[in-house]
Amino acid sequence: MHYKQLTAADRGAIEVLLREHFTIKEIAEKLGVNPSTVSRELSKRSTPSGYSAFVAQKDYEKKRQRCKRRKRLADRKLQRYVTQKLQLGWSPEQIAGRLRYEGKERPCHETIYRWVYQDEYAKRGCLYQYLRLGRKKRRKWQGRAVQKSKIPNRVSIHQRTSIVGQRIEVGHYEGDSVIYPYKQAINTLNELTTGLVRFTKLERKTSQLTAQAMIQRLAALSGKTVTVDNGSEFTLHETVTQETGIPVYFADPYCSSQRGANENVNMLLRGYLPKRQSIIDVTQEELDDIAQELNNRPRKRLGFKTPNEMYQLLVQSQKGSSVALGIRM
Repeated sequence: MHYKQLTAADRGAIEVLLREHFTIKEIAEKLGVNPSTVSRELSKRSTPSGYSAFVAQKDYEKKRQRCKRRKRLADRKLQRYVTQKLQLGWSPEQIAGRLRYEGKERPCHETIYRWVYQDEYAKRGCLYQYLRLGRKKRRKWQGRAVQKSKIPNRVSIHQRTSIVGQRIEVGHYEGDSVIYPYKQAINTLNELTTGLVRFTKLERKTSQLTAQAMIQRLAALSGKTVTVDNGSEFTLHETVTQETGIPVYFADPYCSSQRGANENVNMLLRGYLPKRQSIIDVTQEELDDIAQELNNRPRKRLGFKTPNEMYQLLVQSQKGSSVALGIRM
């Protein structure tokens, strides 16, 4: 029998039938409802002097006016937490995941997105500007095409050891260049297992400066492999390998998905230094601060641990050995 709300007429019938000493089951049969419906009605709305249809209906109407769907982000304390993390550059998914990781109240990331775009409090604070792309309306990100270039003796990504893609061994990096006005650029490196990032400012996007930046970074990081795109700035990849002993592999043309983690890192950097913004006055120290902030953000694929936390965990538990990270999300 399907559940239905009792009407004022139903309540009047209940009052009359009770006076005639009908049982709850008999009353339910006459009304065409489940006996539990009648039982709940009597337990919730009976008065000390008995059941009154008038009093019961008034009680129903009063409570019905207060019956509204509870907002998932109605709590001001939770709103302040979400606002603070958004202002730090965290994505809604990172916020929701970190709350779950810490065992706290957790709205899903879609709820946070809806709150940012629909709630009046969030609108007044223009919180959308703290989202990754800072758009007033959500759009599907299409990515960017990889530029073709002729690079001598390039080694294909298909010759790279399969363990790299499994992300269970520390020391495998991806690299790229983020372009800015006045021919300046930022060389980006990200470690695939822990998600740690490193940024190096380039006064020009040349192969010489790129190779120099990669050699300096990789020598300090003790890497095992590096995977890059087909940009002309990586023409001197053989020099990088000779100086560091680390092989450099190239993704297929127009296949940015083969370096998805690095593309995401570039997008995160754009959140701090947008496209077409000059970086003439940006110092290397400021880039290091940006990298450190990103390294302290929780990552979904790390179970919402931060890259720094995961790095410390790997160093303390099995230094220099392969560590399974569990299911990738």
